[in-house]
Amino acid sequence: MKGLNYVDICFVVDTTGSMGSFIQVAQQQLLNAIATLSTDNNINLQVGLVEYRDHPPQDTSFVTRIYPLTDNLHKMQNHIRQLRADGGGDGAEAVYRGVEDACQQMRWRKHSCRFAILVGDAPPHGFAAWMQTNRGVKLGKGSDSWHDGCPSGLDVQLVTATAEDKRVKVYSLSMVRDRLTNEAFNAIATLTGGECVPADNANIVITQIQSILKNEFSNVIFDRQVLQTIQQFGQPDVTEIAQLLDSPRLPVAASIARLGKRGFLEEFVQI
Repeated sequence: MKGLNYVDICFVVDTTGSMGSFIQVAQQQLLNAIATLSTDNNINLQVGLVEYRDHPPQDTSFVTRIYPLTDNLHKMQNHIRQLRADGGGDGAEAVYRGVEDACQQMRWRKHSCRFAILVGDAPPHGFAAWMQTNRGVKLGKGSDSWHDGCPSGLDVQLVTATAEDKRVKVYSLSMVRDRLTNEAFNAIATLTGGECVPADNANIVITQIQSILKNEFSNVIFDRQVLQTIQQFGQPDVTEIAQLLDSPRLPVAASIARLGKRGFLEEFVQI
């Protein structure tokens, strides 16, 4: 029964020139995250990576560069070690495009538990204008060639809607204490159910992800029994399944909630 313990994580990393003084720290954080999460024998882990820079003419190297999800963690660690900070122009970067491509371009496994970890030191284009229009908050525009809106046409609401549609929870690591960057990274994360923290507190994010995974995969054997029972009888009814499995209703309800959240029960639920 594939998918019950699948975990897919995509790192979304700013590699413009301004990240030069931070890139080694960022690389180490990502390598630490892989090392920590890969020790959990309860999960089947895949890791992907999206580098983002900026839109032409601010940067002509690339807007995003995508490294597909893989279970070859050694290969992904090598990709991370080879990241180089270069290019960029104004202060704002192609943050929205990086997050959007992570959600849309990664080949997420069916039913996997999905995370994106955004790492950068600059806000997305047009974020100050979005905050004033949508939340009535005035922020300095900073250095932004497209302060009225990102040339990609994306904004916070659109990229987080994509993340929700793809079931991706975003966590953000801000490399700076700049208010505009922190507000942007916080908005992207919290609207998907994640959190933004300063990069020097990256362990908080890893701890939170570990806690989520512990809750999600603490009883895979029982979840498998519940799913098999639902498949056999065609109805995710808590009371009936609890009787069939000779189990209390509460763990059955929790199991059904976990399975439903990751799409295992779509064929059994009439919408």
